[in-house]
Amino acid sequence: MRFKDALWDGSDPLYAPCTAKSKGRVYWRATKTAQTMGYVVGPVALPGQIGDNRDEERASRARELTRDMVRWMETAENEKRLEPGTFHHLIARYLNDEISPVQDVKQNTREQYRHYGNYWRGAIGDMLVTDADYAAIRRWEKAMKENGRSTHFIATSFRHLRIFVNYGVQIEFEGAAKLSLILSKTRFKSPKPRTIAPTAEQIAAVIEKADELGYRAFATGYMMQWWFALRAVDVRGQYLRPTDDDRTGIMRGGRRWQDGLTWDMIDADLTQIRKTPSKTERSDSEAMIFDLTAVPELRARLDETPVNDRVGPVIIDKNGMPYDRHHWARMFRLAARAAGLPKELKMMDARAGAINDAKRHGATPIQLQHQANHTNMRTTDRYIREKNDSVAEVVKLRRST
Repeated sequence: MRFKDALWDGSDPLYAPCTAKSKGRVYWRATKTAQTMGYVVGPVALPGQIGDNRDEERASRARELTRDMVRWMETAENEKRLEPGTFHHLIARYLNDEISPVQDVKQNTREQYRHYGNYWRGAIGDMLVTDADYAAIRRWEKAMKENGRSTHFIATSFRHLRIFVNYGVQIEFEGAAKLSLILSKTRFKSPKPRTIAPTAEQIAAVIEKADELGYRAFATGYMMQWWFALRAVDVRGQYLRPTDDDRTGIMRGGRRWQDGLTWDMIDADLTQIRKTPSKTERSDSEAMIFDLTAVPELRARLDETPVNDRVGPVIIDKNGMPYDRHHWARMFRLAARAAGLPKELKMMDARAGAINDAKRHGATPIQLQHQANHTNMRTTDRYIREKNDSVAEVVKLRRST
């Protein structure tokens, strides 16, 4: 069965493959081909009932179920022709083994591993790991460059390949130990670090324009990112595919909202926020405490929400749902464009801007590290954009003695 492009790109929000109506409900069912291959998911009752104006929600869920089915069929078909010792076999082991480290990471990270795993399986899947050597690695790199791949993509792809191969070492996969050693000695060009970060004035301009455009919630969330050097995900949250069958909580397109700021993390008198950053919650479950009394303008914005409504996500869109990362980025771009900010500035730069602003105001390196919630100063140092200014200041200090 051929599916429309909308299955993957969402170009038709009402496209609902593999669905059928029965007794006022819409059901998703796997294709006969998938069932013959052993796919056992379904039938699945889609949300709501016919005529309740929830067609787009049902269609989104149907596309998600269909994509999962197609991926399973592709994997099942590939597993049938897996040759032991190939990269295809090794990467499949990493992505599917119960003992694989991939089982211990968050769903968004797992999807990233799967993305790069599928890339390498498509590029060199049939090759035996024992046949790979330094010359082969450089050939792969050259081919990627010739195909127009960016420096970032190449570096990230090889970083993931190292992860797959290192897992092969752990499970004593033939050829993995030799290739792991070669990869550890091989250097790839790294993307240039970003050298731009917003100033306090630019941040204020974005917040002002967002308010003027009617994006009050975004402006409030962006203000939080700035003052507390928070990642956007720790303010707006994110939608991830559940790793279990539990469909409770805030669901959107088959994904569950998590990691964002909720009202139970804020004191009733709006004096403090207690939030465990999503990136470190597995390694360090201790919540960070943010003092709202130090930012009265932010505190005043939060106080605009009636006490009885202070339940669930703090930052929500006009439709009452938390933002997703794409819509959050769009809101920034609209406000930044209205404020006349350079196109090079990105929403994610707010965190670097906050760290550099703190540095300009005399914060010590350890204070910068703590605010950024980094485990080591080397990570914090990557956020510093004004290194040339620091060098110039050191020269002045030396000349003054």
